[in-house]
Amino acid sequence: MRLLEILAKLKVLFDHKDKKKFGLLLFLMIIAGVLETIGIGFIVPFIGAVTTPEIITENVILNYLYRVLQLTSTTSFIIVFAIVLAIVYLLKNIYLILFYSFQYKLLYDNQVKMSRHLFETYLKKPYSFQLQTNSSEMLRNINIDVERLFNGVLTPVFLLISESIISCGIICLLLFIAPLPTLSLAILLTISITLFLRVFRKKMELKGRVVQQATGQMIKWINQGLGAIKDVKVNGKERYFLDQFTLHSTLFVKESRYIRVLNHIPRMFIETIVVVIILLVIVMLLLMNGQNMYALLTTMALFAMAAFRLMPSANKIVGALSSIRYHYSALEAIYQDLNSTVERCLTGDSTEINSFHEKWFSQEINLENISFSYIQTGIPCINGISLTIPVGQSIAIIGKSGSGKTTLVDLMLGLYQPDQGNIYIDGKSLKDVLPIWKRKVGYIPQTIYLSDDTILRNVAFGIEDRFIDREQVWKVLEVAQLKEFVQQLPDQLETSIGEQGVRLSGGQRQRIGIARALYHNPEILFMDEATSALDNETEKEIITAVDQLKGEKTLIIIAHRLTTIENCDIVIEIEEGRVKKVSRRKMTENVI
Repeated sequence: MRLLEILAKLKVLFDHKDKKKFGLLLFLMIIAGVLETIGIGFIVPFIGAVTTPEIITENVILNYLYRVLQLTSTTSFIIVFAIVLAIVYLLKNIYLILFYSFQYKLLYDNQVKMSRHLFETYLKKPYSFQLQTNSSEMLRNINIDVERLFNGVLTPVFLLISESIISCGIICLLLFIAPLPTLSLAILLTISITLFLRVFRKKMELKGRVVQQATGQMIKWINQGLGAIKDVKVNGKERYFLDQFTLHSTLFVKESRYIRVLNHIPRMFIETIVVVIILLVIVMLLLMNGQNMYALLTTMALFAMAAFRLMPSANKIVGALSSIRYHYSALEAIYQDLNSTVERCLTGDSTEINSFHEKWFSQEINLENISFSYIQTGIPCINGISLTIPVGQSIAIIGKSGSGKTTLVDLMLGLYQPDQGNIYIDGKSLKDVLPIWKRKVGYIPQTIYLSDDTILRNVAFGIEDRFIDREQVWKVLEVAQLKEFVQQLPDQLETSIGEQGVRLSGGQRQRIGIARALYHNPEILFMDEATSALDNETEKEIITAVDQLKGEKTLIIIAHRLTTIENCDIVIEIEEGRVKKVSRRKMTENVI
């Protein structure tokens, strides 16, 4: 791990506007370093004036200021000097407060921005990415690794730069006043810090990776334990999930404790080295200056003041380098995800979308020699399928489990791109009109995701309250056979249903999903075992309601029950990724 490599990766993660702000921050850091140096530099003449007042008239600069100010005595000059010195330190510290305020505002604003950008990246990555990536890793990256990147890498990088500037300024001042002792101090300090970092740097990076992995595993086992709470309780598996969580949390705590202890070592190490070096410098000054007490006292005062400021700077520099190495794995993870070239689900051009009429699907869906394989297996699960689905028809897709029914629907939904062949909507390639297509389809999966929110917001999913059409919500609830139930609730549409709809029955959850799919008034409705969780009577009522949409909407239904598809116009049987048979309504019973 090299600092230039880290800076190069950080550069990729920020846009041009933010880079300019960081450039301004760097400039302000240089000013802060200059002010720190000036503050310390003022100490030397002040100590000299206090200990040897004659120096005021002997020193060219001090004598010039003494005459310009027209002061009557050296005591008056020292008092004025003290006031000026106090004002300099006051202004310097006010500047530093404003500087740190700007620095942390910039850093934390960008932390929020990067978390959002990373979340957006995950949302827009291909559906296949979501299937291959554990959600706990994405949660860790968004919630924890972004914070580690800013607090553990970026902030220390700026701290490293600012403290290095301040340290260089102070050392340059010391070199001007006392070259040999300063050079000795700088060399010894550099060698000591380098040796320290060489001993611990690999351990810091290794421990950082272990903590990152342990954090992801902790989130994973919490998600799995709480996500399957019913199965956990029924099967009495609480102990198993607790043990798995404890295993990784213990590892996390163990490595974190090691790092905490390690973080204290640089301070003690640096303090010891600096004290020893300062003592050596004092001895050297005594030998070099002999009886010149003024030079000895002023130089020693300067070195004492410099040591007072350099010691925390050295600690911060070592701490920053250790932190960067420890949190480097967070930078790697975020850099990899944000810098990787992936196919994104684009939102589409608004002009193009508006160029279509409100109802633009008017002819047919054509699948031409479609083939598709999952990356993990490489085995084709859809193999050379060609189909024509006319507008306004109800289409049933049947077949054994694993035959490719759901994958075929996922391809038509645009969740996957076929490896071979193409899908056309009214003669237009699906990938070219995908943003519009998404606005025109409704999808009801077998398992409905419900957010921990109200019935209203679960039906009008992903829509701000001010844009929700309540009349439309009631209308689709009626189609889903749920209106009467909701009307009987005390809060009606504002009723909170709990996480994953735990306060509803399985059938009610499924009907919320049906209402959600119908809310946008889609032209094409995909139903993937959408009524499988309902009792026969309720299923019949919903299918009857859905059948009334025939002609107005195109229905594509995956089902096993005869009652679900007995009124479908076309039945397509899939076997081993191929079309085995296509039948019209009169042949439905024979096909099933």
